[in-house]
Amino acid sequence: MLEEHGARSGLVGFIETVHAEMSSLAGAYAVPEIELTVVLTGDITASIRAHSAIERNFTPERSGGVVKGKTIGIVRDFSETLIVVDVGSESDGEELNKLELLHLVAHEYGHALLGRLRAGAGTRPPKTTRLKTPEECAAIWAYEAADEFRCDLIANVFLQKWATITVDGGEARPATLADLVGEGYREAFAGLLDEVHPGWPDLVLAFQTHQIGLTEMYDELLLGTCGVLMLIAHADATEETSGNAPLLEGFSDHPAVHNMLGPVWGPIREVLDSTPVLPSLEEFAAVDKAIQDCGKHVVDMWQSLGVSACLTDDDQLYVSVS
Repeated sequence: MLEEHGARSGLVGFIETVHAEMSSLAGAYAVPEIELTVVLTGDITASIRAHSAIERNFTPERSGGVVKGKTIGIVRDFSETLIVVDVGSESDGEELNKLELLHLVAHEYGHALLGRLRAGAGTRPPKTTRLKTPEECAAIWAYEAADEFRCDLIANVFLQKWATITVDGGEARPATLADLVGEGYREAFAGLLDEVHPGWPDLVLAFQTHQIGLTEMYDELLLGTCGVLMLIAHADATEETSGNAPLLEGFSDHPAVHNMLGPVWGPIREVLDSTPVLPSLEEFAAVDKAIQDCGKHVVDMWQSLGVSACLTDDDQLYVSVS
């Protein structure tokens, strides 16, 4: 465990308590051993850039908020893993939100376990030296979004076990993720819907009418899809912990959901609802394959916009728009 960039002090014991619980969980689900480094930092950007060569350009801004924690496989099989947690500093004048810290640490530990299980099950896609095809990107983003959903639910178990909350003078009850984030993710999702539709069709049209280049259009469409999928995962997990209906049911009339996001997230959610939050090593391969297969619906959505791509004989990515 490391403390750097003026990190708030006095939290080592707390992390060790979470670690003990997660170690027990890892043993129960046959997670292969992990050599883990946890970095508590007052500057998450500086710490991530310093500790990971593949994250030299890391920035914390994301759709729906700012990254406060990150799990990085130093080795591709996650046998060496780094967790970086932004705990703030004594000098920033902000009071430590213990609920947020508990959720954050448990969530990132969840990523470490899932990453190690994926490697142990042999379902992590191989690294490529060429540009990935749409199918390869979509399979990865499908399991990454599923992981975000799962890690939020894993962290929610810790919140309910270790923290209580009293609302409007009522009796104390177990805290949940919904108590922690409120309507934040839901509101962020609602605010992005028009960027999906008519935003993505307009983006393709901008290329077709020579307002932007092909690479700019393609990159923006794919990265935008990734960002929205991760936001849906967090927002839907929050709805789940509050006992509400699935997120997209509340937005089913919007064309972004009805025509595009519903057919993409719905199949992923079906797999999540029918499998354990943390699959064991024995069952992980089948579950992860089912999630990655859902990537085909992402590709279908891109193709509905007229955008497709394939590899040429010399392994170049050829993008076409119809």
